[in-house]
Amino acid sequence: MAEAITASVPTTPFTTILNFRDVGKTVNQLAGSPILQEGRLYRSARPDRAIANDQVALTTTYSIRTIVDLRSKSEHLAQAQTSTPDPSYLSIPGINYELISLNGSAFERALIWKLPWSGIARLLYHAGTFNRPAAIRTLTTTVMAPQGLTALGLTTLTTSHSEILAVFTLLSLPANYPLLVHCTQGKDRTGLVILLVLLLCSVPVGAIDKDYRASERELVPELEARLEELRAIGLGDDFAACPRGFVEAVLWWLADRWGGVEGYLEGVGVGREMREMVRVNLLVGNSG
Repeated sequence: MAEAITASVPTTPFTTILNFRDVGKTVNQLAGSPILQEGRLYRSARPDRAIANDQVALTTTYSIRTIVDLRSKSEHLAQAQTSTPDPSYLSIPGINYELISLNGSAFERALIWKLPWSGIARLLYHAGTFNRPAAIRTLTTTVMAPQGLTALGLTTLTTSHSEILAVFTLLSLPANYPLLVHCTQGKDRTGLVILLVLLLCSVPVGAIDKDYRASERELVPELEARLEELRAIGLGDDFAACPRGFVEAVLWWLADRWGGVEGYLEGVGVGREMREMVRVNLLVGNSG
């Protein structure tokens, strides 16, 4: 189903960077008209294990100036402990790196307060004994798994105001482009940020939904490994998918709580001038 729906979405040109695509090119193909400038905004999964040729292509072929990494500190620590860490992408000459943990401390507190008292006690015990994997599993099995990806995305929107402001601040500055946004899979946190950007740029909802759902196909090469990671921390296989109705749920939530994406961004601190600069940087007919 995902293959049929997203057949018109370009596949990643890289060998070792999954889920990479030019957001402008993708949207224009899906919408059938030139809406966004191409070669400006990119999205992908983690580029940690990119081979040398792929690393070079980020700057030579795609002229990436800024990489925005939405992962948490714990994810960076976990990556550093893998058997084949390759942190060299963090020092590619000419690229500015911005680390913004989208699901930051406010998001974590929101999850903790959804635990029953017994769950909070277990969490405190594991934290006190420096058993971080057990502490994480307490949250994932008791709160995250029952909620599902869509509800967690809405929790991010509810709690991560300062982080979203930080991302849009970067997106408003012309000197940061071309710019790449990524998280671990380039699917959920990256998908949420790109969704907000595309809504701000008045991209048709159908194109936004297809771009979001294309990530499921793009991540097939590492699906089995990802399922193992998810199961190890107590999450179900559904967390590897792009849930149907995600875009519609976010649209409804934004409209119900904030009157739409403009009201939401204004509420988190992304003012009118900043929003206009994002549009100038990305829309066809504007100079970035």
